[in-house]
Amino acid sequence: MVVYWPFWVLAMLSTGLFLRPFFSRERHRGIGQAMLGHGMDTFISGLETLRIIRVCDEELRGEENRPGPLIIACNHPAMWDALLVIRRFVSVSCIMKTELLANPLLGSSARFAGFLPNAPRMKMVRAAIGRLKSGGRLLLFPEGTRTRRDSVGVNGFRPGLALLAQQSGAPVLPVFITTDSRYLEKGWPIWRRPVLPICIRLKAGELIRLEPGEGPREFSARLEGIFRKELG
Repeated sequence: MVVYWPFWVLAMLSTGLFLRPFFSRERHRGIGQAMLGHGMDTFISGLETLRIIRVCDEELRGEENRPGPLIIACNHPAMWDALLVIRRFVSVSCIMKTELLANPLLGSSARFAGFLPNAPRMKMVRAAIGRLKSGGRLLLFPEGTRTRRDSVGVNGFRPGLALLAQQSGAPVLPVFITTDSRYLEKGWPIWRRPVLPICIRLKAGELIRLEPGEGPREFSARLEGIFRKELG
């Protein structure tokens, strides 16, 4: 992590700055997503080769080329969940904390890949709906933060994802992440060494849509119930 990521971030930064004048915003974003997906795949594959982690994500392979508009909804047990999902879906945007996007190094890669800041809220909602209506794919964690240790499967879901689904008409693809380790969970000290290898499984659920007359809060509660049933 110490060696690989600084090198890759600098490569993303320099490539993004060099290519920006020559491509449209959409094309530039696509190149950024392809680079980021390749970088994450290389990183995860390296960890697997070193037997640090063991990832079972074959059940995602039938879904990774599903066209947009699409919202990919994941539970959030650990800090590296986004890496594991983007590694397979590649052409996907995330909503990211504004302070991280403002970071000159971390934010440069995310902006190159077309990630969206989570604030101001209404601007984020409009940008996300616009991205979906143009056929994009959006990765969201409806818990809003990593799963707490005392939660039953997942934290309570926030209604933002359901609002985006309602306003854009995009279907939602649930992705369930399970692991046998608490490494990088909320509150885990970054310097604390876990038991290795860490086993992680990613599984896609059935595509779901808002039902006629269903509001965002009802849809969010139904989606949360699906995750609790799968992960509980």
